[in-house]
Amino acid sequence: MTNHNMGKIGPNSILSILSISDSAKFNGFIHLLEITIKVGKHFPLIILSLTSLNLLLAANDFFANSINFAILNSMFATGGFVSLVQLYQSRKANSVGYGSNNLEIQTKQLEEFRR
Repeated sequence: MTNHNMGKIGPNSILSILSISDSAKFNGFIHLLEITIKVGKHFPLIILSLTSLNLLLAANDFFANSINFAILNSMFATGGFVSLVQLYQSRKANSVGYGSNNLEIQTKQLEEFRR
């Protein structure tokens, strides 16, 4: 008796080869989170560098008499600077201080709120 299906590759055998174990998926997810945290930590620097690059390109385009691209790069640079300012304002507003001065201010605000 010979089995004629042994040489054939079916959809189930391909899926079993390509299946990834749960621990490998979990490790991949952890690695993705580490990359996301690193990018988020350096996000203001990334925005600043890209905005500066757009500003340099805009200046180069103005000198090269390419007004359309100069205006486009100037708009991108302006948007980058606005995003950078908004990022710093939101981080400043959302930061929670744990110093004694901030704790006293928060306690006073809580007492005023209860009245």
